[in-house]
Amino acid sequence: LVPVTEDVTEEGTEVKDPEPGELIEYDDPVLGVISFPVMTDVAAHTYDWDRLSENDGRLSYDTEGFRSRLGIDVSYFQGEIDWEKVKADGIDFAMIRLGYRGYGTGNIVIDDQFTENINGALAAGLEVGVYFFSQAVNVQEAKREAETVLSMLSSYPITMPVAYDLEIVSENGSRTRKLSAATMTENAAVFCRMVEAEGYEAAYYASKKTALLRYNLSELKEYGLWYAEEENAPSIPYDFQLWQYTAEGTVDGIETSVALDLYIEPREEKDEEAESGKKETGEQDSEKQDS
Repeated sequence: LVPVTEDVTEEGTEVKDPEPGELIEYDDPVLGVISFPVMTDVAAHTYDWDRLSENDGRLSYDTEGFRSRLGIDVSYFQGEIDWEKVKADGIDFAMIRLGYRGYGTGNIVIDDQFTENINGALAAGLEVGVYFFSQAVNVQEAKREAETVLSMLSSYPITMPVAYDLEIVSENGSRTRKLSAATMTENAAVFCRMVEAEGYEAAYYASKKTALLRYNLSELKEYGLWYAEEENAPSIPYDFQLWQYTAEGTVDGIETSVALDLYIEPREEKDEEAESGKKETGEQDSEKQDS
């Protein structure tokens, strides 16, 4: 996306002045408030954030059309986790870091806690997704990251998204300091495309700044957005299902702070899954009675 103060985009196409009320504002600590035109070719969400509920730091979203599940995202930074306690504390799912690429070396590394985390979460009955912290500087590296992720997942029942998480590192020696928005978008697209081709739900992670300044959302609209914003409610109009709403959550079984996430889904979709589960259970009981 390009600020409305600009005349042209990176591709050279003219930016039309939006109608009143069709702007998104981002308050950049360096540049100040920047206004962006709302992209009409990217699907808008239909959530009513007045319906968000909060109880002791835990958010939920329950309406006639939607319901939510509460989750966490973790890596080796959270240390050893007691997943049974996590489950008992009301956590429904976990997004687990599978690995990362070094911002200086460019080497791919599997998260030290990945195997223990995914096995523990699944054994405790949580639904599981994964994410990869990317520092890819071109499409070839993004493909390699996707190949690494897919090679590690074949033996696990993954029911939550497989997400691409590229965040610009500004440290000296960082390979991504000057990464262009076009390249960043291409990297996310190829990662998601490869993940989706293997039957997983693909997503990409983005804060408000990243979504507005770093990604061309029009080129990623086929994939899920894992949106991160630590506010009382998200402030972008675009559709997403997964929202990381705080990095400072507390959960039994985890000694450090941990990020909390909401996964919002259509109510009828969840009801159909529950009804299907009841039907399968009933059929199994009938078979037992007949045997």
